[in-house]
Amino acid sequence: MRYFLCFFCFILPLALQARMADCFVVGISDGDTFTCLTANLKPIKVRLAEIDAPEKAQPFGKKSRQMLGSLIHKRHVTLVIQGYDRYQRTLATVYDKQGQNINLIMVQQGMAWAYRQYLQDVAYLQAEQTAREHRRGLWRDPSPIEPHLWRQQQRR
Repeated sequence: MRYFLCFFCFILPLALQARMADCFVVGISDGDTFTCLTANLKPIKVRLAEIDAPEKAQPFGKKSRQMLGSLIHKRHVTLVIQGYDRYQRTLATVYDKQGQNINLIMVQQGMAWAYRQYLQDVAYLQAEQTAREHRRGLWRDPSPIEPHLWRQQQRR
C-alpha cells in the first residue's frame, strides 16, 4: 500500500502537468476554434471547451471570431486540456497570461453560448444568463439560434 501511495504521489503531478500546454496563437478559425504553436513549433488545433460560438456564416459569427482574435491572436496562452473532440481538435479551457479564462469571457461578452451538452462548470450558465439580461453580443438578436441547431438546419 505504501508503494502505491508513493507511486501515486509521484505520478499525479506529472499527469497533471501533461494536461497543460503553453502555445502561441497563430490563427483564429471562428469564435471557438483556433490554431496555436507549441514551443517546438508543433501546430495544435484547439476547440474551446464548454462553449459553442456562432458559425462563420451565422449571425454574430464574424463578431464572435473577431472577439476571440482580439483576446488571443498573436499572444501566448495556456491550455488546460480536457481531451479531444471527434475532429481530433484539442478541447481546452484557455487562459491568457493574466490568468483570465478566455472561454468564460466569450460567454460573458455574448459571443458564445454555454454548451449545455458538454458543460461541466455552471459558471458558464451564469455568465450566459447575465449576458442575456444585459443583451450583450448575440443576445441583441430577438431570437438567436444555437449553433448546433443552426448546423442542423444547414444540413437539410
